[in-house]
Amino acid sequence: MLKKKVINFRYIFYPFITFLLGISVARWLYSGSVEIIITTSLLLLALIIGLILLRKYKILLALLAFFFIGNSFFYIGVATYYIKDYDGIVSVVGRVSEDIEKGNYYYNVVLDNIKINGESAKNIDLHITAGDTTDLKTGDLLSFECELENINLFTLKSFNSNYYRDNIGYTASVNIKNIVVSDGWVNIDESFRQNIKDKLYSNLSEENASICYAVLFGDKNDIEYQIENAYRNSGIIHILTVSGLHVGFLISLVYGFLKLCHANKYLNFTLTTIFIFLYAFLCGFAPSVMRAGIMAIVMMLAKLLGKRYDTLNSLGVAGFIICMFSPLTALDVGFLMSVFCVIGIVLLFPIFNKIFNKIIPKWASQYISLSLSAQLAILPFLAMFGSSYNLLSCILNLIVVPLFGVLYPYLFITSFISSIIPVLGFILVPCEWGFSLINKLAGLFASSSLQISLTSFDFIVIVFIFLLMFVISQFFMEKPENKFLISSLFILCISCAFGFSNIPISNGSNVVYLNSYQNECIILTNSSNQSLLIGDNYILNRYMNSYKVKDIDFYLTIEDLSYQDYEQLKEYNIDKYYCLKGDNSIEQIDEIQTNVDMVAGEFIFEIVENEDKIMGIIINFDSLTIFIANQTKLDYNNYYQNLFQEISPDLIFVGENYNIGNGYAVVSSKNEENTTYSFENDGNICLSYSDKWSLRRLD
Repeated sequence: MLKKKVINFRYIFYPFITFLLGISVARWLYSGSVEIIITTSLLLLALIIGLILLRKYKILLALLAFFFIGNSFFYIGVATYYIKDYDGIVSVVGRVSEDIEKGNYYYNVVLDNIKINGESAKNIDLHITAGDTTDLKTGDLLSFECELENINLFTLKSFNSNYYRDNIGYTASVNIKNIVVSDGWVNIDESFRQNIKDKLYSNLSEENASICYAVLFGDKNDIEYQIENAYRNSGIIHILTVSGLHVGFLISLVYGFLKLCHANKYLNFTLTTIFIFLYAFLCGFAPSVMRAGIMAIVMMLAKLLGKRYDTLNSLGVAGFIICMFSPLTALDVGFLMSVFCVIGIVLLFPIFNKIFNKIIPKWASQYISLSLSAQLAILPFLAMFGSSYNLLSCILNLIVVPLFGVLYPYLFITSFISSIIPVLGFILVPCEWGFSLINKLAGLFASSSLQISLTSFDFIVIVFIFLLMFVISQFFMEKPENKFLISSLFILCISCAFGFSNIPISNGSNVVYLNSYQNECIILTNSSNQSLLIGDNYILNRYMNSYKVKDIDFYLTIEDLSYQDYEQLKEYNIDKYYCLKGDNSIEQIDEIQTNVDMVAGEFIFEIVENEDKIMGIIINFDSLTIFIANQTKLDYNNYYQNLFQEISPDLIFVGENYNIGNGYAVVSSKNEENTTYSFENDGNICLSYSDKWSLRRLD
């Protein structure tokens, strides 16, 4: 009598999942993270017990081996991302890549083909102060001297995947006056994309041209914030990121065209495979494109050889190949969303389709089930960042995706034709109509009040959610009552993990310093758990999600506060705003006077002014005195020396940022006399105060 199978095993997919888990937990597992150690140990223990009971000893050994191989690949990935330290001023020569952001008086560019002091090095993320007449373009060679700041791949419990993906190792700032610009070269793929871009902007509105370019190549840099936000809040942001949806449409188009041309199956497979790699090349070999492309090649190969295609094993093949060449891609949230979206569809689609088949036509059931499965699979990752979810997004996707399924192949074909024959650019006009309609729908649904804010998840909760999906799926072949009991156990685990993960982390009196792109902010927390924010930058959200900070009580700036600034800060649930001048229509804003003590909860602060110059901010709380200077060269300024003798600050932040000072150094003048903490290379830190200051990295 044959023994009943309990798990519908996949011999490539399951090793890949344990390999992926091995890479994902390695950083925290071996650095002493208690929750990761406990969760990983429990998962491995359950795996060992389960497979021993099933007498699957070879499978058990294989899975454990792939888990520890994954651990080693994490360290291989870190080691291969080696960044050399350069002290002081260095000589840099680099080429301007396509990654260019232009502001009123600045450029942010990524330089590649770098030479630092004559040595080849990683790319540089460069901020250039420039005037209105400056015009930098892709391919320009820049030569200059500056100080470099090393990139930290891991900050605030997060992986900086963009730096890793673009091979960026350094950041720097320089004035355009100190740069020598000369002619360089443009790469083949850049030239091709630029040609397409020119034709889009020549024949479509600027708004829709930027959307079409993003849809084709995944570059969203030119899309206006309001448009991108509307797509995100309405739940259709995925159409702006080249992924399996796009690749699937294109492969169906190419494969179908070759079939119509009566190409034999071998030629069809060869040409379609070449097309996939060419398109991946044009998209910069983005992980989501590679994942979808490799899976498509495996599917075509299975058909060519007359073998049965298995989605999960195909996903495992794609995942292994990508992680072999780029191990830390396993930590890239975009890649993980792409992988687990496929897993979610495989696990949940049969369940939803079985339910909907009873009440609606088969085609509608399949379409709704597919959309619902994909959205539920990516929901935990959206919650990871505390994002919002539009309850109407499923309905909007039912409208937009079929429209996009027609519009995208048409855009692809016509944009390539118009790039070859410019006079035919008018054939792009239907794309203007189609994307204008999608924009209106996105704006309409984004303005809906049916949006819920997702409470931040962490890694442990996501693991249990997908285990629950597995248990209720057809891949776990137990009796219904057993599946119910195990599902209930996982729901309990999810509830407990979710509860623990959202307990605010209280450190008592502390000072948190956040630095990104030379834009800093400071968060002060007193013993009553009141918080005061000075300045603002974009990684503040990441800090609040990672360290379970629910809201900010007070905001302070020595700049004017406009209504636009106020709107951007509203997400922090700030009770009171303090500034030198603010919008009179906002009652939460208090304008402050200089050289006068003011009170915000249990914080007492004073904006210090001398000879019509703002010198800095004095803040007192919990018997501590913090001074944030608005000038540099404090040692050469008698005013500061006299002030410090008068107030005897515990900490001094020094710099020249308009909001708080650049934070190049913090000096502890009481408990650790003559001690200086440099933040230029140390990144984001927390200084906690009990009997004395203790410093720790927020990594």
